[in-house]
Amino acid sequence: QAYNCLIHFYKRTLTSIMTDISMLPQEMIGKVFDHLSWPDLGRAMLVCQSWREIGEQPARWREFEFVVTEKNFGDTAVIEKTLKSERFSQVRHLILQVRLWRLEERIKSEADALRRVKIMQEIFRIVWQHPHTESMNILEFGDWYIDPEEMSVIPPKLKSLKVSIYNNLSAEQVQALFSGMKKQDALTDLEMIDQDFSEVDPDTLAIVVNNLKCVNIGDSYLNFDQIQAIFSLLAQKSKLKELTISAREFRHLDITGMNAVNLAVSVNKLQNLRLNCFTMTRDQLETVLRQVLLKSSLKKLVIGIPSDQYEEITEEVPEELMCEVWEKLDVFELDFDTVYIDY
Repeated sequence: QAYNCLIHFYKRTLTSIMTDISMLPQEMIGKVFDHLSWPDLGRAMLVCQSWREIGEQPARWREFEFVVTEKNFGDTAVIEKTLKSERFSQVRHLILQVRLWRLEERIKSEADALRRVKIMQEIFRIVWQHPHTESMNILEFGDWYIDPEEMSVIPPKLKSLKVSIYNNLSAEQVQALFSGMKKQDALTDLEMIDQDFSEVDPDTLAIVVNNLKCVNIGDSYLNFDQIQAIFSLLAQKSKLKELTISAREFRHLDITGMNAVNLAVSVNKLQNLRLNCFTMTRDQLETVLRQVLLKSSLKKLVIGIPSDQYEEITEEVPEELMCEVWEKLDVFELDFDTVYIDY
């Protein structure tokens, strides 16, 4: 009997609370909803029609990460309809992660394979052309399904683009992508790991990189002309603050032909710089370090020198100089990288 009384009391209390909440202004309920996690917000929208309408407001879902995976593979019209729905129409963050190996078991015939090609091409088109995208992360997606011409038209509001190591774009696709980025002004962050930049015009590459704030093109195919163009423009006019460059497959990038003073000026205009597997002269290294002490924006400097050249390059650099640089910067690392050479 006591238990039944307690239950009755709780029911009355909860009913009273719900009635009070329902009487709150929509603006106040909206502020409460703004503090809910995505799953909780979704559950709250199931309570009543009024809460659903408040929860559906597009501005409330702008920061939601819209992920397309192999689970969504099938009816592309559903993906397009969902992205155009009121709730997701203004979503800013999109992720492509279609694990193709999980789709292999569905391929029973040549017709199935052709159908998959068309579906993948359509998925990329739908996601890439979403008008409110500010960040795009292409984690896993068959690069052979991406039309270079499609890729050359960058989403107008895109600020951050990441292409992971699992998506080795072709040289033609990378070239098309940089041609598009050259025409787009919103982009600030770029991360492209393990890609082939060999077909990208050095001047185009330099213009794009120096128009961004944070760039990571690690483990990639770059040549001397491209690297020199990047640093030459950096010394003149640049928005770039953070830069990471490293050679692909542990092969070194030779910049010994660059002017030491110009290199030093360029490097010290950055805030964070990481160069991995770079072959440089002792004079270049020492000039860069002395510039750090004279005039520099650097906070972090990491240089990886091929192991077979480390002693030759560093042995005559004054230890006192390196100690002073180490004391001035937040992070200073001078290390050697292992280089594998094909015979």
